Amino acid sequence: MLAGLFVSAPAASAAVPDPSPALVHASTQNACKLNVRAGTDVGSPALTTLTCANYTTCVNAASAEQPCGPYIQGGGYTCVGANGSQVTDNRWAEVAWRAPERSYVAVACAAFRL
Repeated sequence: MLAGLFVSAPAASAAVPDPSPALVHASTQNACKLNVRAGTDVGSPALTTLTCANYTTCVNAASAEQPCGPYIQGGGYTCVGANGSQVTDNRWAEVAWRAPERSYVAVACAAFRL
């Protein structure tokens, strides 16, 4: 007889899992072209050009307020922003294009998928 046998399930963890890194790609507002660069300025070598159909992964975890952040302040650039107007910005997001070498995309020109 198995009298006194007590089986319990582990308690559910209250910890929230870390968010996954976002994916980044080009936006339609910029003709589906987004350069991945070796540095945080437009003079840095372009490593590849992402389209609206191909993605790379952000190095930093995603958040609704700042996907792919925290961002890096670098050289200025201009492009068409999400609302269709011309944007001048200097924020860059690190991406995992050629890990472990660092690579970056211009935040205001990119589209993110969380």
